[in-house]
Amino acid sequence: MDGTIRLAVCDDALAVKLFFRQVLEEDGDMEVVSSTSTGREAVDELGRHRPHALLLDLVLPDVADPGELVRQLRERSPTTAIVLISNMPPSDLRKHAERLGADGWMPKAQKPEQLRAAVRDVLAPNA
Repeated sequence: MDGTIRLAVCDDALAVKLFFRQVLEEDGDMEVVSSTSTGREAVDELGRHRPHALLLDLVLPDVADPGELVRQLRERSPTTAIVLISNMPPSDLRKHAERLGADGWMPKAQKPEQLRAAVRDVLAPNA
C-alpha cells in the first residue's frame, strides 16, 4: 500500500477513539480520517472518506444487528477492510468476526505497537 493508511474508528467511548487516534497516528504512516460514535454515522462517513480500514466496535447503542451493519458498510465502501474491536475475550471476538464477515478483529486492550501491527496485518493482503 502506497502512501498514508487512512482509517476510520467507530466506538461510542470517546476515550477509546482518542486513544486509537493517538496510537495509530504516532508513526506518521496512518491517519484517522473519520471518528464516529454510532453505526449510522459510520455508514454515512464511510461513503465520504473511503478509508482503507474501519475499526468497528462490536457493541454500539444504535445497532441491534451487527451483521446488518457490516452489510451496509460493505455496500457503502466495498474496498474498506472492516475490523471488529471489543473488550470480549479474543476467542469470542474472533468467532463474531468470522460469523459477521469482518476482515479482522482485535481486542481494544492492546499495547500501542500491537495495535499498529494488527492494522497493518489486516491490510497486508490488500497491499
